[in-house]
Amino acid sequence: MYPTDELTAEECGHLARILLASRRVRQRHQFFAWVHGPVQSLVPHEILLCGLRDEDDYLLHERFSACRYFRDEHYACALEPDTGLVAELAEHWAATGEARLIGADAAPDWQARLTDLELKNLVFQGLGGLNGRLKGYACLSRVRAPLEPRLVLYLDLLLPHLLATLARVLALEVREQGANGRPSAVITPREIEVLTWVREGKTNQEIALILGLSMLTAKNHLRHAMKKLDVRTRGQAVAKAIALGLLSARGARDA
Repeated sequence: MYPTDELTAEECGHLARILLASRRVRQRHQFFAWVHGPVQSLVPHEILLCGLRDEDDYLLHERFSACRYFRDEHYACALEPDTGLVAELAEHWAATGEARLIGADAAPDWQARLTDLELKNLVFQGLGGLNGRLKGYACLSRVRAPLEPRLVLYLDLLLPHLLATLARVLALEVREQGANGRPSAVITPREIEVLTWVREGKTNQEIALILGLSMLTAKNHLRHAMKKLDVRTRGQAVAKAIALGLLSARGARDA
């Protein structure tokens, strides 16, 4: 068995091709093709959830999935600020600095969560900044390879390049979308739900009760949506979401 801190000649070849291909990635569809193309040679998977902290200390989350079973509601649930799977995995990384591998031999509660989210298995690794906080992460699921230390080695080597490539894509999107006033990050279905009730005049406490969330979670969803929409008030958030076609101007009271 080869050491877990060394690569074979074949693995070095795969890694070199992945890194060279990343230099050509400029747009989101190219990133998708790269992740579900060359990257598969070392880490075969169907779902990639990843995040990158921006200059305002906001963690931008992205999804690149080739699985038709993993839908918007699963993604929104995985990103719940308080109880979501990503938040828990990030907390584990912050406490230990270690990757997390969860497969078929996981505890029953984790098996149930993976089943509910159509994930089957996952490997999570974070990248720290100078202050020791989470700078970015990658969570790969439906991995078609043994969940063993070798996989962590691959992810350790790939993660900085994956996040740097994602940062380039997002930066170009911000530059191109700025002139059109569109949000630079995807508004999640849950954030749209919160904005819908803000449009109806509900308070954060009322929204939390309606959606079955904690007060803090409801506030976080609204704050994230306002950040993505680049607005300062609740009213501005609703107005911009309507203008962008993310939200209907016709509420329940109007209907």
